[in-house]
Amino acid sequence: MMTIYPKGVRVFGPKENAPSFVKGQIIITPSELFDWLKANPDLLNDYKGIKQLRLTLMERKDGTGLNVSVDTYKPKNDNDKDLPW
Repeated sequence: MMTIYPKGVRVFGPKENAPSFVKGQIIITPSELFDWLKANPDLLNDYKGIKQLRLTLMERKDGTGLNVSVDTYKPKNDNDKDLPW
């Protein structure tokens, strides 16, 4: 499965002098994200009649920071829709 990174969403680890409870920063560029969402409507999930984009926050493979990717999991049946994974 290919990893999909949403355009307009950038994730950064905490700054060197940040307190321990700060885990990072997320910067969203709305116009870039909205254009990307319009071009990729199949990546949206439906939850109780509302369209949502599910994202997964993870550590980069090289351990140098954080990434955010699109969670492309689709439930096999309606009973799986409310599962948190």
